[in-house]
Amino acid sequence: MEIMKPKMILFDYGGTLMYEPDFSPSAGNAAIYSYISENPHNISLQEFSDYLLNLFDEIRALRGELIEIHEHTFLSYVLEHFDMKLSVPMEEAEWIMWNGISKGCMTPGADKMLAALRENGIRTGIISNLCWSNTALTRRLKQFFPGHEFDFIMTSSEYIFRKPEKHIFDLAVRKSGLSAGEIWYCGNDVEVDVFGSHNAGLFPVWYDDRSVPSKFYEKNDSFSIEFPHLRIGSWNEFIEHLNI
Repeated sequence: MEIMKPKMILFDYGGTLMYEPDFSPSAGNAAIYSYISENPHNISLQEFSDYLLNLFDEIRALRGELIEIHEHTFLSYVLEHFDMKLSVPMEEAEWIMWNGISKGCMTPGADKMLAALRENGIRTGIISNLCWSNTALTRRLKQFFPGHEFDFIMTSSEYIFRKPEKHIFDLAVRKSGLSAGEIWYCGNDVEVDVFGSHNAGLFPVWYDDRSVPSKFYEKNDSFSIEFPHLRIGSWNEFIEHLNI
């Protein structure tokens, strides 16, 4: 299959450029609990964590799969509910919670792949379904890819819409200054990333490295993809397809 080289490649975050081993929301709740400076009702860690976990499940059921709730809004509600205050600003609280949940891990060869794109003048950006802020995701990506500058980083928390909703892809195209046909989108979730980007006019790349832990493998294999796309099993394979 002959594929036109892109001017820009947009990436998913979770399961694509990075994944999150030892994922534990309870550990994130425990991490931020130690920064509570006012707790007038003496709410225990267990009460605090249980409330956060149950409320998040309720909100997720209410919002559906196409709308995002920002972590700042969520945590602010919980703190006010308990009349609690934190000793750190909200942006730092978010960072503490996320790193408590999982510190993250780079997918194999992602740094070398991004370096190859830089050397060949191919622009990059991020669109991620994430309740964390753009600031938090930028900070995490800087930790793992310190030499790389993305043109822009978009999390659904900042832009309301979650992939595969077309609005978030359309906005990314507008931010790029390119046409959709000049951009590839690379992600590990067939339903959200491959079908979502295709429906927005981008060329889809299915990142399918089975050495990376993922909950999507069984679901992904149930889909039949009947439009042009690229399926890759590693970042080395991706570089070979780009011929760079």
